[in-house]
Amino acid sequence: MNDKTRVVRPTGEQQGVDDDGDTTVFVARDKTGANDHPPISSNPGLIPTAAAEFTADATVYRPSPKGPGTFAEGEELAPVRKAVQIETPTPSSGSVTKTVIKGRFELDKLLGVGGMGAVYKALDRRKLEASDSEPYVAIKLLNDDFRQHPDAFISLQREARKSQTLAHPNIVTVYDFDREGERVFMTMEYLEGAPLDKLLRDHADVGLEFDRACSVLHDISQALLYAHSHHIVHSDFKPGNIFVTNKKGAKVFDFGIARAVSEGGISNSVGEQTIFDAGTLGALTPAYASLEMLQGEEPAPSDDVFALGCVAYELFCGRHPYGKVPADKALEQKVKPKRIRSLSRRQWRALESALALKREDRTATVEKFIQRFFGNNTWKWVLGSAFAILLVGAVWGYTHLEQENVAEQQRVKAELEEKLAKELLERRIVDKREAIDRLIGLSILTPSWEEDLEVELAEYGDLNPSDEAYLDTSRRRVSELFVAAATGQLNLGNLDQADTMLGRAASWYGESDQAEQIKSQLAGERTELRARLEEERLAAEREAERLRQQELREERRLAALKKQREIDAVLGNMEQSLRCSFGMDISGGVARELNQLAALDTVKAAKVRPVLATELSGCLRKLASENPLRTEPLLADARAVLPNQQVLQNFKLDFCEHLRPGSGGRGDRYTCADRLADGSEAPTMVVVKGGARKPLVVGKYEISNGDFRRYCLATGKCEGLNLGADEFPVQNINIALADSYIDWLGAQTGYRYRLPTEREWFAAASAGGQPEVADRNCHLKYGGIEKGVELVAVTAGTGNSFGLVNPVGNVQEWVRGTDGQLMAAGGSREDPMSRCLATTKRFHDGNADAVTGFRIVRDLN
Repeated sequence: MNDKTRVVRPTGEQQGVDDDGDTTVFVARDKTGANDHPPISSNPGLIPTAAAEFTADATVYRPSPKGPGTFAEGEELAPVRKAVQIETPTPSSGSVTKTVIKGRFELDKLLGVGGMGAVYKALDRRKLEASDSEPYVAIKLLNDDFRQHPDAFISLQREARKSQTLAHPNIVTVYDFDREGERVFMTMEYLEGAPLDKLLRDHADVGLEFDRACSVLHDISQALLYAHSHHIVHSDFKPGNIFVTNKKGAKVFDFGIARAVSEGGISNSVGEQTIFDAGTLGALTPAYASLEMLQGEEPAPSDDVFALGCVAYELFCGRHPYGKVPADKALEQKVKPKRIRSLSRRQWRALESALALKREDRTATVEKFIQRFFGNNTWKWVLGSAFAILLVGAVWGYTHLEQENVAEQQRVKAELEEKLAKELLERRIVDKREAIDRLIGLSILTPSWEEDLEVELAEYGDLNPSDEAYLDTSRRRVSELFVAAATGQLNLGNLDQADTMLGRAASWYGESDQAEQIKSQLAGERTELRARLEEERLAAEREAERLRQQELREERRLAALKKQREIDAVLGNMEQSLRCSFGMDISGGVARELNQLAALDTVKAAKVRPVLATELSGCLRKLASENPLRTEPLLADARAVLPNQQVLQNFKLDFCEHLRPGSGGRGDRYTCADRLADGSEAPTMVVVKGGARKPLVVGKYEISNGDFRRYCLATGKCEGLNLGADEFPVQNINIALADSYIDWLGAQTGYRYRLPTEREWFAAASAGGQPEVADRNCHLKYGGIEKGVELVAVTAGTGNSFGLVNPVGNVQEWVRGTDGQLMAAGGSREDPMSRCLATTKRFHDGNADAVTGFRIVRDLN
């Protein structure tokens, strides 16, 4: 059905955000890990689902030709993989391929998809064989994603059983529950009409017509009342789970997450609770869930009363009473529903009580809500008693008169009902007229009196709409009362009060001749009075204005003088704070003076900010050339103080720029490391003379398993890769994985890294032609000396004069030849010492092996 359900991860994991307030959320518990459903893909053997949009002409939404990927409320169709099987006809049949389940249900079209599964319109071949006038059914199948939940099969079975138990004209009928292999499904009645949520969207901010709204409210209330009588709380009652049919009234569906309740809480009859409880799926729709549901308390009928109140409010005015804010948030924000003027006071009080956020303040049962909203049911009890008497007579008479007496009893019952209803209406009309006449006779003429009278007249109009003459007369009487009051106020000289009374008179019955006369007299007296008062007022204002302007001019002169002195002092202090050094106080001094300037003159402060940013940028660039590490906190302070200045935001701090090429062999002070996005350091680098005499930033060490492990954890792209200890060089990876690491590192730091070219690598590894390092890890077995038996740590050994450690031996390193072809340079631990040189190189196919690794380079800014 159109349950609009999403299965989301537990708290703390990524969740989808799209929610229109009418979406059931299944929170995955211990054994579930479902994700939001992806769109349907077109697979062989599936019902076509492209070019679909939910339209409201059946129990669920069905496809319409508006184009692929468009669905109601931005909802995507969930996957229906393996939902059906294909029945292939014999070649001699000449028929087309048909989609059939269980050899019985011939799928006609996809109607829609919710969180639990897909729903199809299907032809029941058994009904067709029996010449049934309504051979179509709706069939609901669990999809793959929901079926992964360990209780999925039980969930659909419970939904079917609950729905079968709740056999009621206002609850969608469920026929059967079955499975075929891994496919689980249930069949239900096929209806035509529109879901209530679509009707409400079509009547947003207006609501349905009053009579239609009452009819729908009556039907859905009866459905809940019947379910509660079977100790079942719906738990997800909302417009999306209500269907307004063309011929069969409104029907409630989707009892898949309903909760069985008893006086002591959740029912565990027949041991069912120990096997499955739909509540373990944690399902609810926040906009319609009661405060107690959101707090995880045991279900109660009043939870459905709250949801029913929300739906009723939307029926009559087209808006959610709390703007679809969840009940707990509405309680925090002290949100209160606005009164619906189209409802009588009794009806509004009934609805307001149903919408109470706290359970102790809320109407406890649907039955009480119905009684309060639709009126006193005393006559129904009288009718019930009369019917009981007739029924006793019918039992006795059936023995003697059988069918004849039954028909007579029905006729008497109908006459009695009609008579009682008519008498009740007549009595209510008389009582209402007496109340109206009594109010008019009081003649209090206060706003509350008017409001009470308006309510009474509106209720009388609902009871007796044909008596327009009485309504017209009553309004004219009220208007005459206000005209009389206006005359009295005019005689007393209270012109404003008289004018107010005339306005109230016109609001009740328009303008009368007497009112026009009073208004004309009132206008004349008011004009004369105004002219006299205006003349006196203008004279006084002119004198006061002259004195005020004189004072203002003096105040402005003194204020401008004081302000300029303060601005000059702030600018002087700012110049002192801007003296370029590592000890300059940007976050304190500069920020303080800038704030002081803004408080004094916002226009001047706005002009100073870009100038200040330019000054700081130049200073930081100078300091970075000396020591970028000490410059880094100053740059952060400058960006925090001037967040919208692009010259600072675009300032790129290169931690290697201050190093002289070839200085890496002097010690750790002559190394550098770029920053990752989390603030940690990238691999250690040194600056060397490149192959073309251009300075180059190159990794001091081979990329280690520890370096590579950070990439694996961040991207999850190393599944199945068995990395060694962190201190050893990474190997047994292919060139594609190495390139992916290099791209990731560039995205983290903002620099463009790459493999060195053959010429660049040789220049760095040979340190500009210096002799090979003696303790390189290459194969050697001589006397008691044995080397190259295994890899050593990337930091082990002596670096060359440029600071590179293990450029020769240990693992051979990937480089790019002059034509871009991949090569391995420097030899490995397996190469004999005599051939393990900086000049050693060989072509490489890029596949993973145990003796090949790499180090990174980037150009210097």
